[in-house]
Amino acid sequence: MKEICKPDAALARVVLPQKVQPGVFYVPSQFVLSFSHKGTEYAFHTFTKQLIEARLPSSAHAGEGFDDLIEAMFLVPKDRDECAYYESIAGMMRLYGQKKGVPTYTIMPTLACNARCVYCYEEGVKQVSMTPEIVEQTIRYILETRTKDRITLSWFGGEPLLRPDVIDRITTRLTEEGVPFRSVIVTNGSLITPEIIDRMLGSWKLKRVQVSMDGAEPDYLARKRYYRDADQYRTVMDAIGRLSEAGITVTVRVNVDECNWPGIPQFMEDMRRGVKHKKHVSLYFSPLMNVRAGEDDLAMWEKIVAAGHLISDAGFKPYSYTAPSMKFRANRCMADGGSVVIGPDGSLYPCEHCPPESRFGDIFRGVTDENAKRTFTRADRTRDMCRSCTFLPECTSFASCPWVDAHCREMHMLVALDAMRRIIDSKGTFTEEPDGDDAVC
Repeated sequence: MKEICKPDAALARVVLPQKVQPGVFYVPSQFVLSFSHKGTEYAFHTFTKQLIEARLPSSAHAGEGFDDLIEAMFLVPKDRDECAYYESIAGMMRLYGQKKGVPTYTIMPTLACNARCVYCYEEGVKQVSMTPEIVEQTIRYILETRTKDRITLSWFGGEPLLRPDVIDRITTRLTEEGVPFRSVIVTNGSLITPEIIDRMLGSWKLKRVQVSMDGAEPDYLARKRYYRDADQYRTVMDAIGRLSEAGITVTVRVNVDECNWPGIPQFMEDMRRGVKHKKHVSLYFSPLMNVRAGEDDLAMWEKIVAAGHLISDAGFKPYSYTAPSMKFRANRCMADGGSVVIGPDGSLYPCEHCPPESRFGDIFRGVTDENAKRTFTRADRTRDMCRSCTFLPECTSFASCPWVDAHCREMHMLVALDAMRRIIDSKGTFTEEPDGDDAVC
């Protein structure tokens, strides 16, 4: 076999080469994605992350010329429960990398927003903000529960930039206390000013911004529905360029469905012209939640994959949050990595997308429902329908995740094949996307 990408180095230190055993009947692993590209056969192992040029046999025994594929786990014993094996290794890797304390805090200074996005999943939620008492207790909670390594503060909302005073207070106090940290933020971008950028570069220690857009200008304005009747479309593009020029990494999430998709070429042209500094800007198209859960989701994903060239043609870096990672991740998202979400009332949650009933405590008393917290992120609770999936290592391994894709496997297959072919065409070079702390949904 010819190797294109090596296995994940950290995983390789734990998972030794599979022993070749005479008399054992071997078949392709469930975690192998076999495909052809430009007349050549390839195989990608979604668990070990190894990409090879090879044609896998439908079955094999030791000594038949496929021992290297057996050692690399592209071929496994027919009776192996691969899901159970994956769960055991993932659990061990979790323990291996686990550190005492909380590594990431997603902080919601407010649930208020200056926009009224038509698709907002927080619609109808009371728009409360942190009081001074909640802010001070949030600081104390972080000091008492944080890991001793550098932590990440992820600012979320609502629109977090409606309360820059909260961000100022928390970051200033943590700096005074000698806490090493970095910040990331999710925002609509309309409130980013030169003065805000100065604070981002200074006391906020902000490294990454995710900005949400909604297609061409008419679609953007109709969907964002800002309270003030102002054309924020150009304002946000200008802010993206200013952030990039300041050295802050920007990820632009473009929310799409069938209605705004026809305007995407015009949007990309506007972005090309409107964002003057593109060096630190990546962009991706994301189907709205109702599209992902609907029966027509695959048609949307096919359009997204086919339109990938529009991103690079406009001078931006493509970013695919659904493409296979070339690193093994024991923790697939913030919820199963020991991180917490702090709501504006001080409640604790496992994820910003989780329903209110997932609340497991508050910043005053800590974890008050240990069972709710533990049950949500149990790594050995793989859904029955997911146990045989090729892409299990690319997904959450627990059953509580609120995200739903109507055709999950087909979507992963579509995106993975596109990513693998691009890696092959680039001769195996690959730039890994943000780590779990910066992951976007």
